[in-house]
Order: sequence, then structure tokens, then C-alpha cells
Amino acid sequence: MLYSVIIFITFSLLSAEQNLEQGFCDISSNSCENIKSNQKFLFYDVNPPEGFNLRRDVYMRFAIMLAEAQKIGKGFSWRLVLPPWHRLYHWKSETSASTPIPWSVFFDIDSLKSYAPVVELHEVFSKTTDELLEIDRLYVLHNFEDAFENGVFKEKWEITQDCNYVDRFWGYRNVTVKEIVCVKFQGKISKLWELVALHPLDRSVMFSHGEIPLHDSYGTKSYWDCRKSMKFNKDLTRTAKNFISQFLSCKTEKCSTYISIHWRRQDFARSRQRDIPSLQGTIKQIHKAIENYVPNIEKVFIASDASTTEIKELERGLQVLGYKVYYYVPSKSDLARYKDGGVAIIDQIICSHAAYFIGTHESTFTYRIQEEREILGFNSSTTFNRLCPHTGKCEKPSMWTIVN
Repeated sequence: MLYSVIIFITFSLLSAEQNLEQGFCDISSNSCENIKSNQKFLFYDVNPPEGFNLRRDVYMRFAIMLAEAQKIGKGFSWRLVLPPWHRLYHWKSETSASTPIPWSVFFDIDSLKSYAPVVELHEVFSKTTDELLEIDRLYVLHNFEDAFENGVFKEKWEITQDCNYVDRFWGYRNVTVKEIVCVKFQGKISKLWELVALHPLDRSVMFSHGEIPLHDSYGTKSYWDCRKSMKFNKDLTRTAKNFISQFLSCKTEKCSTYISIHWRRQDFARSRQRDIPSLQGTIKQIHKAIENYVPNIEKVFIASDASTTEIKELERGLQVLGYKVYYYVPSKSDLARYKDGGVAIIDQIICSHAAYFIGTHESTFTYRIQEEREILGFNSSTTFNRLCPHTGKCEKPSMWTIVN
């Protein structure tokens, strides 16, 4: 049975590559951009509780998957549809929860397109004459119960009949799907092409739980090429740099005037107490880091989800030691304009340009700042640092350095 499936998949892939009418084109010619009617669309969504910065990583998996496919000879004519941002768990303001938010609010779309064939969902709406956008097939991905069966992690997938999907579709009511397929999946993201190949006539395919497939190769040149293309919206970048210039006295890419801290609280303070310090422990560690590594610095920038009470207490503790503490606090109009996601990005940009950075262990918010600092060219010793628990071991952060 498995042998027959493999033969069918191989035949489907070969047939699809050879047939322009089924949405493929020769990457060596200009036909990829000219055959608009033959474009295919790949949609995905992510488990609702997952945060903004994990979703950025999931995007990279799909973008690299398509970019690498285009490199192997004839390349696919698939376009990756950027899933609008909608009702994220950590976004609390009303302006961020009301309507789906396109990627252009946060990122430079032209830069994203320079790496992978991506489109905004509203661009797809503009290509259909119907009021209803109907996706041909939705694959609802689920994990296998035992990832290491017999002690071995094996890439595999299996179509099942047992799954549920709540029709979310990023908050849009005019998106639907013709057929739902339940799939247990385990392995690298490129293995999704095997599922796509089962139905070569499909022109639009969606994967639910896009966080389940893994990177084909994390930290490689392809990874970093994709990551470098994820430039932020120019307005957000300008706002962050204006703040750095006005309050932190720096007008260069690599600043020497302030240290930055990502102080994760809320859910981490409740569920990861063994990984993070107390408030007083945080103050002591910031003071010690400045004394040991950047003794001439007096300014401290804090990015945090802590309560106002905790923030004020942290600020008072650092001020007693002689430091000036800064935060980015958006006005009501800026919050309405930038949304919660944009405010978080501004925080990340400011942290990225600091002379020295200390993050929170295993926080994706911290990971994204570390990546930005690698792209900017900071010495890794100023980047891969963490706040340690006040008791017990303190593992050093993994150093995923840039590959150019």
C-alpha cells in the first residue's frame, strides 16, 4: 500500500510540473508572472493561543518552503497567502481585536516578496469575481500521539477521520472550503508537498495548525536570507528610531548609550517561575551586567508585559542605583494606528539597537530581538544574555548566529 502511495505521489508531482494548465511555470522564463490565471494559492493558519513572534517563525517555514521549491528547476507557481492578524491572545487593546489586520501594517511587503512569492489576502480577494472565496481543500494537521515511537523520530503523515475544525478563516465570513481532510503529521515542512500532490487539480490549498511542520533546516543561509527579508513597516522603524534619537541619545545603527532589557512577566511569572528572577533579582542582575560589561552606561530601556505596579517598582529600584529608565508608551492615536503588534515591534527595534541586551529565557519575543541584533552585526556576546532565576541553575541561551 505504501509503495503504491509513493508511486502515485511521484507521478502526481511529475505530471503537475509538466502541465502549465495545472498552475506550474518555468522559473527561467517570464511566464510565472504573466500567467495570472494559473496562479495557485497556499493558505495556512496557526493555533489561536500562539503569539505574534511564534507566528513570524511559522511564516518563515512556509516562505522558505516555497522559495526552495522555486529553486529546483521549473519551480511552482504557488503563492503563499499571508494570514491576516486577528484576535491574538496577547493583544489586549480594542483596536487590535476588532478587524483582521494585513501584514503591511507591520512589515515591508515588497521586502517579503523579494524572498518568496507572497500575497496579502486582500490581493487574493481582488483576483476572484465571486463574493465568496472558496478554498479547494483544507488539511487539518494534528500531531501523532507518540512522536518518538520505538525511540525514533520518523517523518510521516497519515490521513484520518478524527478531527474538528472551527471555521475561523481570520475573521472573514466570506471564506469557505470545499473539502476538509484530517491529517496526522510529523516532520519537516517540505513534506507537505506530498499532501498537495494528492490532488494536483487543486488551485487553492490550506493547512490548519501551520505550527506543526518543522523547519527543513533551522539556522542555515536560507533561514537567514528569509529572516533578513522580514523588514518592518517603514513607519514603525521611523518611530522607533525617533525615540532612540530623542530619549536615548543615539543616531547610529549600533548604539553605545543604553542597555535594553526584555522583562517577560504575566504568563511566564505564573508558569515559569524556575526560569525567571524575582523583581529584586532582576534589578540586581541589570546592575551587575552594566558594571561588568558597559560601565559607562546610565540609560536602561525596558520592554515588558509587566503590570504598571511592577514596572514602577522596577524603575524605582534602578533609579536608586543611579540609572535613568525608559519605556515606549504609545499615545492613544499611536496605539490605534500601530495596534498592539506594532507597539511590540517598536519595542523590539529599540532593544535591537542597544549596546547590550538581556532577554528572557525561551521567549520568542527575545529570540526575534536576538535575530535583529545578529543582522545588525552586534558582537554575539552583547546579544545572547538572559535574566536568570535567583536560585538554581541558569542555562546560557543557545547562540544561533547569522549565516551570510
